[in-house]
Parts: sequence; structure tokens; C-alpha cells
Amino acid sequence: MLLDPGTIDRIAHAMVTISVAVQKGETALVFYDAAGAPLARCLARLASERGARVLYIQRDQPLEAEVAATCSIADAKRSSILNDIAIQMSDAVLIVRSVTDAEAFQTVPRERMVAWNRARDPFLMDYRVNHTRWVLIYWPTVREAEVEGMAYDEYVEMFRGACDQPWAEIDRAQAHLVAMLNDARILEIEANPRDPDPEHRTRLRMDIGPMRFVNSTIDRNFPGSEVFAAPVRHSVEGQLYGAGKYAYDGQVVEDIFVRAEKGRIIEARARVNEASLRAILDTDAGARYFGEIAFGTNPGLRRRVMNGLLNEKVGGSFHITPGRCYTFTEYEGQSVVVDNGNQSAIHWDIAVPMLPAYGGGSVRLDGREIQRDGRFLDPELAILNHGLPDPP
Repeated sequence: MLLDPGTIDRIAHAMVTISVAVQKGETALVFYDAAGAPLARCLARLASERGARVLYIQRDQPLEAEVAATCSIADAKRSSILNDIAIQMSDAVLIVRSVTDAEAFQTVPRERMVAWNRARDPFLMDYRVNHTRWVLIYWPTVREAEVEGMAYDEYVEMFRGACDQPWAEIDRAQAHLVAMLNDARILEIEANPRDPDPEHRTRLRMDIGPMRFVNSTIDRNFPGSEVFAAPVRHSVEGQLYGAGKYAYDGQVVEDIFVRAEKGRIIEARARVNEASLRAILDTDAGARYFGEIAFGTNPGLRRRVMNGLLNEKVGGSFHITPGRCYTFTEYEGQSVVVDNGNQSAIHWDIAVPMLPAYGGGSVRLDGREIQRDGRFLDPELAILNHGLPDPP
């Protein structure tokens, strides 16, 4: 089952009119992978109908991987120039990604992958993030469904449910959650606390006192939603266990364990592909510190998946990010503090569900529990609990 034209149109309409609010006379860039072409065409049509001039680029990941594996450092820097120009010309950037060909990068040596990504930072992580209105979506693919052990129809239905949410209500609830986080100093997170193997439990404690969290629904990622900031850089203490598969730069790592002291990851293991985990964390000094802490809140997502964009939005989950922090000071008209000073070439969200099916967990602010087994305890956050079974 493919997404039907009506669903595609609803998603495109929300992205064009709400996420980036394309205006007459602006330039809108549609930057897409081949599998996302049905949505890309709809985005282009709607933006053009609103009076915008439309630019478009189709990315070819296997071609990029061939070049990344063989080109010189100078040519890696030059290879991004057309994308750089297109984004600098744009007011709004609509990105449609798919993982159909992401595995092409598995054969690219780590040092070349780092150089390739750094060449793209000026337009992907600097100008686009700080100087355009942008939104990113990952289009569901047969390959993703296979990785999850799901029928494609089932995977598409999960994706549709994540997209069709009452975003205005979620936005209001998240504003309340942000206020709670902003009033606290110490954040404590537990996941899978009763597992018989102590290394399969997550226990983290960190200082968030100076930070001011972001309320994000569908203004940057589609589907949303999450609230996020950063921990004080040297304050993170404890251990994290991420069960399942996590991907970064085409490398798949499975069952991750890391332990942090004074903010720095001092121990890292994985059941599968531990060498890649260590290589990623050794990219630079900042890769072993954390640049983001966040809570996924999408009521339409209640299972972890390998797709990082969806995984970080799972309602009843949290994610913490080895690598660089965000540096913006304003988000959708609100002042925020998300910069903890950590700089790195990587930014890798490691998401962990705290739902009953995954062993449960809890979130505490200054010692007060605000979430248990993925369910928020404050009645004003009830919309974020939609779809969860009633507590015993």
C-alpha cells in the first residue's frame, strides 16, 4: 500500500502552509531523494500555487557515495557548491529524504565520511538551519519496513498515524511541558529499570538549570513532535543503554551501552559493530560530550524504529545526543537557550523508549516524577498520553 493521494496532499499542505509558511514572491527549494518524488511534486505544486518561485534538487546517494569514497579533500569541498548556492538563494527549504540508498555509504571509510560531511556543513547545518525556514521529512520505504520486520502496509499506516495529529493541541501541551522543564534544575531519567542485567538499564542525571527548552511540533521535522534543549556540558552522569539498531553515516550499530562521567562518555560498547561506535565517538573531542537532551511526544508513535527522525519523536521516549549542540537563540518567536558550548562534527540522536513494552521508566524534575512508563502525570499533558493504556 502506497500513501494515497489525499494523505500526500494533506502532508504537503501542512509542510508548505504551516511548517515553512511559503509566501508569495519567495523562493522555495524542494530537495528530495528519488523515493520521495510523489511528495516532492506535490510540495512544488503547492509552493508554486502560493506564488513562490520553486527550485528543486534530486539527491543520488549511491552516486554521492562513489564520489565520497574516492575524491580528494579539495574536491569534497567543491562537490557541494551547487547545493550551497541553491540553499542560499532560498527562503524556505523542504527536504524529502528516504533511506532506500543510505546503505551505499557503508563502504566509505570513516575519515572520508567525516570530510564529506564537513563539506556539507555550511549549507546543511549552518545556512539552512540559521537563515532559512526549513522542514525535513523521511518518506516511508519498503526497505525501512523490512528492517523493522513489518509489512509495508503496516509501516505506512504507522507513518500515517504519526502525521495525522492534532498539532495545535499538542503545541499547547508542549508549551506547558516546556514551562515545567524551564523551572527545573536537575533532570533525572530512568529506562528499563528492572532488567536483570544492570548494563541494560538507563540511569542519567544532568543539570538543565540555565537552559530554556524548545517547543517543536511540525516546524522543523514532519511528523513532529518533541521538546529539546541541551544539558550543561559537564553535568551528565550515569549510563545509557539503547536496545536495537541505530544508524549514523550509513553505519549500523546495535545494542549500545555508554557511560558518562562529568559529561564525557568514558565507556562505550555495542553488541554489533562496536568498532563503528567507537570511531563515531572518536571523531573529535566534542563527540564524547552531549549536545542535546529531548523528549519525544508524538501520540501516534508508540514503538521504536531505526529511522532516526521518527525514533526521536516516539511518544514516551527521550533522546540524548553525542556531539554538537544547537546554537540558535530564538525558535518560532520564542527565546530559547540550547547552546551548551559543545562543538563537534557529529550530532547523533540516541533515542530510548520508556513505555511498558520496553521495560518502562521515569522522568523526574528536581526529584518530582513527571512521567512514569511513558505517561505524563500532569492532566494538562493528557493529549500526549493518547493511545496509551490506562494505568493499573
